[in-house]
Amino acid sequence: MRRAGILVAVFGMALAACATAERPEGIVERWLISLNQGAAGEPDTYAADKVSRLLVPDWDLTDPGELDRIEVGRGRVEGPFLLGEEGQYVVPFLIDHLHEGELRATAILRMRADGWRVEAISLGTFGLRLPSEGGRPLSGVGAIAWLVAIGSAALVILLTAGLMRLVPGPQTGSST
Repeated sequence: MRRAGILVAVFGMALAACATAERPEGIVERWLISLNQGAAGEPDTYAADKVSRLLVPDWDLTDPGELDRIEVGRGRVEGPFLLGEEGQYVVPFLIDHLHEGELRATAILRMRADGWRVEAISLGTFGLRLPSEGGRPLSGVGAIAWLVAIGSAALVILLTAGLMRLVPGPQTGSST
């Protein structure tokens, strides 16, 4: 019984370690990639259809590849003046249409019960820069994150070794 409790506790810790919170920048990137998939995409998972159609009016009738380039920068929390509500996040992005040229804009997101959702777009950048303009890249990971990852891996190894010691080994001896 005790072993089962330990296994459940370890399994619960593993699930908690694997849980992630969606970052608004990731939502914007997936939204734009989904728009670029044309009729095969599902941008309504991330934004209202009217917002998606502002960028690619006939996204559901086009072939994949309408957007030649997609770039998303780091965002930040903004006050209630944008949509009149708290808890908004703005994320700069750039898309390059094959036929219409380049567009720099900002996605305005709000937290819903099911996660972040793109509520509107703005042509203003709110002082945010894209990585190609000298802004911080999304993929940048600091030294502290590496140390936490290495420490977590070491902890998992130690827990696994401890659990293996709890499991009885094979029985030796003759049964004749």
